[in-house]
Amino acid sequence: MAGITSTGLGSGLDIKSLVSNLVTAEGSAAVKRLDTREAKLTTQISSYGSLKSAMSSFQTSLAGLKNLSTFQKVTATSSDTSTIAASATSNANLGSYNVEVKQLAKSQTLASTTFSSATSTVGTGTLTIKFGTTTYDPLTDIYTGFAQDGNKGTLSLTIDSTNNTLAGVSEAINKAKAGVTAVVITDTTGSRLVLNSTETGESSSMEISVTDDDLNNTDTSGLSALAFNAAATNMTQHQASQDAKLAINGLDIQSASNTVNTALKGLSLTLQQAQPGKIVTVGVSQNNTDIASAVDSFVKGYNDLVKVVNPLATFDAATQKGGLLQGDATLSSAMAQIRSELGSMVSGLTGSAKSLADIGITTQKDGTLTLNSTKLNSQLASNRSGVTAVFAVLGRPSNTNVLFSSSTSDTKAGQYAVDITQVATQGALNGAAPTSLTIGAGADTFEIKVDGTQSGSIALTQKTYASYAELATEMQSRINGDSALKAKGISVGVTYDAGNNRMVFTSKSYGSSSHVEITANTTTDLGLSVGAGVAGQDVAGTIGGKAATGKGQQLTSTEGDPLGLKLLISDATIGAKGTVDFSRGIMERLDKVMTNLVSKTGSFTNRTDGLQKDLAKIAKDRVQLSDRLSSLEKRLYERFNRMDALLGQMQSTASYLTQQFANKSNNN
Repeated sequence: MAGITSTGLGSGLDIKSLVSNLVTAEGSAAVKRLDTREAKLTTQISSYGSLKSAMSSFQTSLAGLKNLSTFQKVTATSSDTSTIAASATSNANLGSYNVEVKQLAKSQTLASTTFSSATSTVGTGTLTIKFGTTTYDPLTDIYTGFAQDGNKGTLSLTIDSTNNTLAGVSEAINKAKAGVTAVVITDTTGSRLVLNSTETGESSSMEISVTDDDLNNTDTSGLSALAFNAAATNMTQHQASQDAKLAINGLDIQSASNTVNTALKGLSLTLQQAQPGKIVTVGVSQNNTDIASAVDSFVKGYNDLVKVVNPLATFDAATQKGGLLQGDATLSSAMAQIRSELGSMVSGLTGSAKSLADIGITTQKDGTLTLNSTKLNSQLASNRSGVTAVFAVLGRPSNTNVLFSSSTSDTKAGQYAVDITQVATQGALNGAAPTSLTIGAGADTFEIKVDGTQSGSIALTQKTYASYAELATEMQSRINGDSALKAKGISVGVTYDAGNNRMVFTSKSYGSSSHVEITANTTTDLGLSVGAGVAGQDVAGTIGGKAATGKGQQLTSTEGDPLGLKLLISDATIGAKGTVDFSRGIMERLDKVMTNLVSKTGSFTNRTDGLQKDLAKIAKDRVQLSDRLSSLEKRLYERFNRMDALLGQMQSTASYLTQQFANKSNNN
């Protein structure tokens, strides 16, 4: 309000009170309207905040039922977990098995002779460690044979003046991370280098060969003190490598590892201790606990939302008052969308489970959901995949050689035939006929490029091999031990094709990016020459009669209704591969609805932003009202002050005349 310039000094009137009362009377109705509107908007904004929070919580409750993993879990149990621990993946066969653990798998441990300290020198030269199966009797110290495992890389280390101590050799071995660990153990007798193969199993024992710079590779002085092979057993074996032995339902099984995960599909047995003669019962059953928990969370999440919505959107007969958002179009539309999805049927499904009601989830009179656990458990027992399809996005191939990998938002529900016109293959290189089993100096190296990654120089052990098959194993081991290839997770298989008298190199990967190339070579006696082999092929075919592209063994639809459907084709035969039933569960569609409602660009955010703008407009209206009342106050003061001045003049004139009349009367 403007400053007061007169307060009725001329007339004696209380002009300040008059003006203040007139201004208040003028603005009271407008102020009341703004206050009422502001209070309503503030309440609505608060209500929408509560709604958005409740809807976000409900959306969170959908997560467990959107994921296939929730429905694919099975439970593995063991009657004696101190002997056998068990776990299972979704593809495990349900059943019960009697298991006997006869022997645990072990890794080999070798120890050197005693040196004075960890810094004692051990000579220089080249230390080579290969892995395979050793025939050795520790009681007689007779080493009669070694069969190399080509799947395990060979470690070759140069030992020179920078690392020719026990500690230096240990550090070099550990830094290589090549299937063996080393440690120096020191006690009152001195220090010893102890080597331990990192993998268990008979084929993980170590053959240690030395090229000693003192030119004697078998004596106990210099680097050859670390030799352990048919020519010299200068290290002591403290533990022999061995396979685990067990029996499953009476059938003997042998495993290189104490984790046995290939004997039974999807079932992993971890052997804890050997108990010959003791039978442990291992069972695999469906795990419905996680599913029931996820369904309970979903039902509770929706009911919690309804408990927030109902007081805001409905009329309370007891209080005869409507909710703060009764009739609100945004809220009504949101709940209509949610209820529509909850009551919908899943397209593309056949059988007894097509909707939430079919599996025991129904709506009550107050709008909340209720769960019939008996009906849900019955459906899970008889139609687990059907229940899964009601909730989650799922592809169900009819052919066991076809696996559903993934889909996109473009993939439509339906049944799609799968037809393969070209199977995925691995890149391979065929050599020419080898001419010698003897690998000598100057003709023992080559370089190879696998799947686009170049190796370093591959050096073969110089010796005369017993067969080309043994030589192929040596080549495979050396290639797979190359640091550049190992870093990329790339490996090859090398075999001797006796029928065609040639070495065959095969990449372990599939597809057009799979290829093998010899890039440098001195081993001409092996029939190898610089050049590339034949690249692998990507799988090719159609899904639902529509075009698809292949990458390795993955086939992905590129058009039509199955667009984005990705399948893994695991076999190597051309032709029809059955069908894939693809469905989009209720949870995915419901999740999209919730995202559209509560996202930063969703309808709830837009509605709240609109209310905030209305609230901001009220603040502007208040400023405008204040300005208008200030102007009114100024005008009133001006008018009253003019009237006051005039009245003051009239009162002054009247006093003067009265005085004059009085004086005249006295004179008379």
